[in-house]
Amino acid sequence: VLVKAVLVRSTITPTSVEVRQGDTVTFALTNIEQTTDELHGFGLLDWNTNLVVDPGETKTVTLKIDRPGVFPYYCTNFCSALHQEMQGYLIVKPK
Repeated sequence: VLVKAVLVRSTITPTSVEVRQGDTVTFALTNIEQTTDELHGFGLLDWNTNLVVDPGETKTVTLKIDRPGVFPYYCTNFCSALHQEMQGYLIVKPK
């Protein structure tokens, strides 16, 4: 499963991703900020994932999704007053 995500102040799009247990998921994360010092992060705690994405950059991470549930993902670099709104959910359906 390929998830193309866009990072911009106060939003990670998409705000939810639905996959099945056992899927291999690649997140392609693009920071579309115009300001050169506006870094964003991507954290998915349950898979020990934390990336920093510079403005204009795309980074990828591939994960084997091995358990069902609902798991939050979020920006790990403070980026604005609405930083805490910059989150979404990985929804994993059981096999």
